Amino acid sequence: MEFFLKKLILSIIYLFLAFLSTLVIKKIFSILLFGAQKTQNQKLIKKTKTLKAFIDSLIYVAVYFVALFFILEKWGVNMTPFLTGAGILGLTFSFGAQSLAKDLISGFFIIFDNQFEVGDYIKVGTLEGEVKKITLRQTILKDKNNNLILIPNSQITSVVKIKK
Repeated sequence: MEFFLKKLILSIIYLFLAFLSTLVIKKIFSILLFGAQKTQNQKLIKKTKTLKAFIDSLIYVAVYFVALFFILEKWGVNMTPFLTGAGILGLTFSFGAQSLAKDLISGFFIIFDNQFEVGDYIKVGTLEGEVKKITLRQTILKDKNNNLILIPNSQITSVVKIKK
């Protein structure tokens, strides 16, 4: 029982350290990106907000994946077969999840080609609204009725930026 309790406490500590790590790393990136927000260049400010949301997502996934890896190892799970299986499963999954891959690739190019940014008012097909959030997977718009519209990035084939 004592051995189980030690593992449980250690697992909680790892999760707490992961939580603190994400806060610290996100704060560091916020400070680094804050310099761009001091400018009067609105385009640079929008790009910074978009980039910050993207970096925050990556930090969260990476840190908690590593924490989960350490926790499972402390519980005696041999991670070598798991990582090998995950690689094979990832390859199999990638064939079945082509639309997700298309979303991620499209999201990458939307963000880094500056096609549109958080705060822009755009029209995608028949949908239009202010861009509230851009992730690698989807773009979220808020229309004039305050409805949130979630558009998978792979479905964005043409965009009209509307001047407001």
